[in-house]
Amino acid sequence: MTGTLARLLFALTLGAPGAGATAIEHLRPGEPVPGDLLPALGGEARPLCEPGKVSVFVFFRPGQDHSADALARLAGLEAEFAREPVSFVAVVSPSFAPAEATAALAAARARMPVLVDEGDRLYGRLEVRLYPVVGIADREGKLVAWEPFQKVNYAEVIRAHIRVALGQISAAEAARAANPPRAAMPGDDPKAVARRDVKLSRMLLEHGNPAKALESARRAIALDPGSAPAHALAGRALARIGDCVSSRSEIEAALRIDPADADALLGAKAPCPGTP
Repeated sequence: MTGTLARLLFALTLGAPGAGATAIEHLRPGEPVPGDLLPALGGEARPLCEPGKVSVFVFFRPGQDHSADALARLAGLEAEFAREPVSFVAVVSPSFAPAEATAALAAARARMPVLVDEGDRLYGRLEVRLYPVVGIADREGKLVAWEPFQKVNYAEVIRAHIRVALGQISAAEAARAANPPRAAMPGDDPKAVARRDVKLSRMLLEHGNPAKALESARRAIALDPGSAPAHALAGRALARIGDCVSSRSEIEAALRIDPADADALLGAKAPCPGTP
């Protein structure tokens, strides 16, 4: 996959620039993944990326619910792509006992090897900011995307990245596959649907995915233009992405609707990284 396609995929809501930056600081899409050899539990040392294969690696924490959920979803993808040139590895800190790490993989029914990041050197060099986070690299060992954990469509998003890296689908097809439109149900109250989108937007923002949070907020605004939280969350997401002008406009709209809205007040106080 070309660097251009990787960057395009990264921009198509599967992981826009503001999303990956909240999880990983020092490695961007299109850049080579470090080739450090890490010792494997019960096996030989190996790097995160296997040459000639699309590589999926997860930094996880044993005993953490989100890590357990991420491992379980990756186990399903591991089985799904078993006949494809795709490799999976899990990376754990040496602060955890080997038995804890292997038990976490066993509980998730994952078969991928567990690599130990000795001294947390790789973790520190990449500035991993949260657990769990999944990285996907192309066959040349260049990063396609980082995906911090989220409960909504997590496996679908990672599957889409993998399929684009394999050349099976385009970036646009991947975006559609990872974000299928929700069918309207008879009797749906637009404001009730908007409130659900507001909750989803807030959750996505909390989990470090401002691009998808912005999508959900905009859906809520389309259904209920008078929703202060929807405008506020759109503003907060835009600030994370670095669009400070649009962010300010949305926050101001939210405050006009409801000067006491908690999301709007929070957005008004938060600095925008794109401000000159």
